[in-house]
Amino acid sequence: MHIAMLLSNAFRPDPRVYKEAQSLSEAGFNITIICWDRRREFPHEEDLSPNIKIIRVQNVSSSYGIGARQILALPLFWHAVSHILNTLKPSLIHCHDFDTLPAGLIWGKWHHKPVVYDAHEYYADLVRPRLRGVFGKALYIMIRLAEKLGARTADAIVTVDEKLAKYYSSLNQRVLILGHYPPKIMAVTNNPIFTGPDLTLLYAGRISRDRGSTLYMELLRKLRELTIPARLVLAGTFTPSNEEGVFWQNAHGLENYIEFRAWVPFQQMTALYRSADIGLSILMPEPRYVAAVPIKLFEYMAGGLPVLASDFSSISSIISTARCGVLVDPLSQPAEIAAIIEKWWNDPAIPRLFGENGRQAVLQKYNWENEVSQLTELEHQFMT
Repeated sequence: MHIAMLLSNAFRPDPRVYKEAQSLSEAGFNITIICWDRRREFPHEEDLSPNIKIIRVQNVSSSYGIGARQILALPLFWHAVSHILNTLKPSLIHCHDFDTLPAGLIWGKWHHKPVVYDAHEYYADLVRPRLRGVFGKALYIMIRLAEKLGARTADAIVTVDEKLAKYYSSLNQRVLILGHYPPKIMAVTNNPIFTGPDLTLLYAGRISRDRGSTLYMELLRKLRELTIPARLVLAGTFTPSNEEGVFWQNAHGLENYIEFRAWVPFQQMTALYRSADIGLSILMPEPRYVAAVPIKLFEYMAGGLPVLASDFSSISSIISTARCGVLVDPLSQPAEIAAIIEKWWNDPAIPRLFGENGRQAVLQKYNWENEVSQLTELEHQFMT
């Protein structure tokens, strides 16, 4: 039983794809991850385990993001994927995100093999902020229509939450929810937060102003003004790359209190969370963020970190139910959020309780093990 997973990044590794591949491998499937190494940064082929192999497409160059150059490169990537699939002859195609779905559908339908569409997000709204002008508007409409057609044509859809599942259920009769949850092992040990001489704020993920980078910087400034020995750790990549220059230009005077760790491998994330005191997920009110639940939210919880997160309905139900942090208005003044942290600094029992509540919520409910059996059952159904 051989599954080919298609992915449009270089897999270093992608956490969701890694967890799915590992779980399906443990269930008896052989997995080949066909991914797009646009800048030739990684080995062409790699074995993660006896049953998981990576093949990277490296003969199609492109930058990351959405634009005319990337769009023109996509068909070349799909063509390269088709050649690899012709050699592998998998029993099932599992397409991660919409930009791999055309390649999977064309090959799968031609060879009468089932195709699963793994919709991590609603792709059209994800890329919409980067599509500008008349060309951008036309491209957005084309992506929306193409994704609807692809979702209808796929044999099943896997998505991440009830809101997306409701949308895709209008297009496909077979939809399952596989939450962006961490494995239980990340939550096994409690985290002794608020016990060191410094206070470490952590943001993990893509770094940009619409993801809160400027707010985190100004929050750090206010905390230092309050004589709280705070420091900010950023773990991720600046997206787009010009965000890095803007960030450091505005961080004048704070350079000694900001640590930039770039991209951190998934296997090292647990150690990263255990080195922090607070998890930050204060995203700006962009439509694509308002509707989504960031995976880092659950990883912060697994790491025993109290969370400061945007007061969006998709997030508030989780924070309120788990009692694992405080919801804030992302457009509020940094001083208002600093006041919350100042209270925690003076009474650390409060954030410790939030952190422990979040960790227990992951152990009991928001964990990968509770979810993944649905995926293995779905794939087995297609193999019988």
